[in-house]
Amino acid sequence: MRLGTRASMLARTQSATVGNAWAEHTGGRWEEVLIATDGDDLTRPLAQVGNPGIFVSRLRDALLSGEVDVIVHSFKDLPSAQLPGVTVAAVPKRADARDALISAESGGLAGLPIGAVVGTSSPRRARALLAMRPDLAIEPIRGNVDTRLRKVRDGQVHATVLAMAGLLRLGKAGAVSEILPIEQMLPAPAQGALAVECRTGERELMGQLAAQSDKRSLLACTAERAVLAGVGALCTTAVGAYATFAAKAEMSLRADLADHRGVEYACLEVVGEVRDTADAYELGMVAARALLERQ
Repeated sequence: MRLGTRASMLARTQSATVGNAWAEHTGGRWEEVLIATDGDDLTRPLAQVGNPGIFVSRLRDALLSGEVDVIVHSFKDLPSAQLPGVTVAAVPKRADARDALISAESGGLAGLPIGAVVGTSSPRRARALLAMRPDLAIEPIRGNVDTRLRKVRDGQVHATVLAMAGLLRLGKAGAVSEILPIEQMLPAPAQGALAVECRTGERELMGQLAAQSDKRSLLACTAERAVLAGVGALCTTAVGAYATFAAKAEMSLRADLADHRGVEYACLEVVGEVRDTADAYELGMVAARALLERQ
């Protein structure tokens, strides 16, 4: 199996977990194929790219052309619209969905000095940070995990915010100053989850990959990503969503939205029975419609 991946250590680590699980399940062998994407060009600010699939489009091109057989993404990076010819064959069990603050100061977010510079290119994270600490200065920051950690160590910024899941997968949880509570910073939709894609119609491969899928993770991510689709989110939209199961089939979905389509800021929670992806998608759309009504 040819497994396409970006060249960052996080992308390769995530892809290897999928490749190794596939090999263990099938007894087959896999090989890594490194692919450069537009998102790897650090000279281009994310907000100016205008492409919600900046980290995935080249990978999908390689998949559709037959250059590779499987691609693995951080699910939060996938555009909300489906791409003909490509199928999400598996969503493995989700890791920690929360965001983490990395700082050279002690005391986490509260310990940052007045006017501290926090590096992030995420409108969602920036909004939540300023809601908690209006005195902070937000500075765009690009680069892989090690690059961002180094910028904090070197004093280029006082702190940065990264997904806890990526830090855990890289064995860098020790760098975390504070895990930010869901109540204060809703994660990006599907944050902490992986999406494993292959060509539609590759039935045998789809079945093999599906062995890695976790139903609750799939349903939660489906509901959260429906919020993205429902509000018509752009790559610059500050939107967060997080779904959990309160009971066997009762899903609780929290979502927020800022500075989008006339909504200054809205945050809400919807609850509904979710037994399949259709139910999950509809619950996400209910949340999206309610957010847009909070003008």
